[in-house]
Amino acid sequence: MLMDKEQEILIAELRQFTVCQLADALGASYTVETSILPIDSHFRICGPALTVECARGDNLTVHHALHLARPGDVLIVGGSPNSEGALWGELMSISAQARGLSGTIVDGPVRDPVEIRDLGYPVFCRHFNPHRAAKEAYGNINVPIRIGTLSISPGDPVFADANGIASIPRDRMHEAVALASEIVRKENQVKDEIRSGRTIFDIFKLGQYVSATQPRAAKTK
Repeated sequence: MLMDKEQEILIAELRQFTVCQLADALGASYTVETSILPIDSHFRICGPALTVECARGDNLTVHHALHLARPGDVLIVGGSPNSEGALWGELMSISAQARGLSGTIVDGPVRDPVEIRDLGYPVFCRHFNPHRAAKEAYGNINVPIRIGTLSISPGDPVFADANGIASIPRDRMHEAVALASEIVRKENQVKDEIRSGRTIFDIFKLGQYVSATQPRAAKTK
């Protein structure tokens, strides 16, 4: 998926933030998918979506998308969450890594988790299945798809780490950078205060909420 220069710069800036920081920045209404997990908790993904909608139990379309993918792309694979065969595995991960992809997110099963973890190519999936998927039916590439709770369109910036998976609409990227930068600034300030010996209870003045919820003592006659 080709990016314009501005989007490329913004994605590079957003890459420094965690999904938690982006969620804090964009608020409680910001959707984060948490049921599709990284094979390794250290895996992180950041890049534009190359979307793949599979036919049920078939990964022919994924192979075609991998063939078409450009460096930096994130393969987002949907359409077959209950597949009886793995939609992704070690060989595909080797190919994706060699081609410079940023990672793969599969709303469905993957196999070879140990080998992929050792390879270091970021893969997120819903579960594991050792059986191969069929390669007979074609789905769609670069169409809007849904994975878990997320709706993702081709080219949408996608971010994923051990906290979850998120996508930021392109028209909110500038806002996300500004707000997340402020979140990080405040976090670093709080960390310094904690290291100096202050407690979170004290820093955020949580005592006011405790006193507000305590029952008032009965008046004595």
